[in-house]
Amino acid sequence: MDSLLDLLITLISLVFLSILGLIGGVAIPGLFLAAAAPWLDKLRPLRPKR
Repeated sequence: MDSLLDLLITLISLVFLSILGLIGGVAIPGLFLAAAAPWLDKLRPLRPKR
């Protein structure tokens, strides 16, 4: 019974860590990219200025 409880705790921890990894790997860099977009557009614009 103890090993089953240990397995359940491990699975819950892995799910929690995967959610944190998803936030850390996708959401946070996306926020920085949105903040840096005006400077990135000055370096290499997508369209030439008219």
